Amino acid sequence: MTRKILRIAPLVLGVAAAPALAQSDAERLDQLEQQVSSLQQQLTSAAADRVRFNGFFSTGYATANNDAGFAGIGEQSEVKDLSLMALQGTFTLTDDTQAIMQLVSRGEEDWDTELEWAYLSHQATNELQLRAGKMRIPFFMYSDSLELGYAQPWARPPQAVYGPVTVTSYVGADATYTYNLSGSSINTQLFTGFTDESSATSGNEVEFRNTVGINTEWTDYVWKVRAVAATAEVSVDSRLLGQLFGQNTYTLADGERGNFYGLGFGYDDGTWQIVSEVTRIAVDGPFYDTDSAYLTVGRRFDNIMPYATVGWIETKDDDERAGPLSAVLDRRRDEYSLGVRWDVLSGVALKLDWTHARGFGDEPGGLDAASVFAEDIDSTNVYTIKIDSAF
Repeated sequence: MTRKILRIAPLVLGVAAAPALAQSDAERLDQLEQQVSSLQQQLTSAAADRVRFNGFFSTGYATANNDAGFAGIGEQSEVKDLSLMALQGTFTLTDDTQAIMQLVSRGEEDWDTELEWAYLSHQATNELQLRAGKMRIPFFMYSDSLELGYAQPWARPPQAVYGPVTVTSYVGADATYTYNLSGSSINTQLFTGFTDESSATSGNEVEFRNTVGINTEWTDYVWKVRAVAATAEVSVDSRLLGQLFGQNTYTLADGERGNFYGLGFGYDDGTWQIVSEVTRIAVDGPFYDTDSAYLTVGRRFDNIMPYATVGWIETKDDDERAGPLSAVLDRRRDEYSLGVRWDVLSGVALKLDWTHARGFGDEPGGLDAASVFAEDIDSTNVYTIKIDSAF
């Protein structure tokens, strides 16, 4: 009897322990599932932290009292002419390195999407940032936000200064060094590259090669002073002059040396905003050399800011041209704008603007020469309503 009991004892113990073992396996399985879920959440969170998207959108309507073509606007305009949508992605590769791209779709280009920015940015030290790829040409104070209307006080940047440079992006590299002072900082940027696409606005196709430049900016976060100088080999083909000479295009510059100089000033204490830029463009050959400037003064009343702008542009080498070249390329123009910006919501601004351009003299004022001469236009009024948003 005793021997029989000893034989069945292990079996009895195993049967008795079975529920406990099954319970232990279930607990381990639950624990494993929790660990896997936690790991998935961590991976998802890490991936989200490494990718960030934002964008901006603009739309509006502008019309003019004639077809002088100020900023490309005539009597007949469409909403899509002022409409664009952009999406910008920032991908963090390491703690110091990011990849940035910006896609822009413009209504006036049938909403075709273009890659406007695509570059790598590396923070080599606390003071030194290196970038390479396709970036915005840093000629102006508002170059980085050239199409981000929400970041600008105006319905459009003053055309006297921003209008002559129709190529806005380049492929190349830059290095920016930031020197922090007590309560202020100085940024100095060296850049070099070339344009990989031509601009056909204003009837000219423009390309820059072997561009080299430097800009430096001091700011105490209320006051700002900026200076820029750049040089490039410039090629310009004019379709309008080509038509006058019975050709497809007329070459105004073919790798000629072109220089750009600019000075900028800004003041923003949260109530008053004052912005001014002065530029000089000098290109060898028959292509025009210009001096231009503008001054904007705005005053904020809560979320509403009325502003006034005066601008001016004039060619400085008129004596170097004659005949059709002089008639099309010589230019002088004064600009006056009154407008108001209303920040309707966070990230949404409504802008109204009236711009009056005059002082053309016997020249087309840098506008549509055919319309100015045919209609004997000596001034133009442009009315704009625009919504800018950023998200």
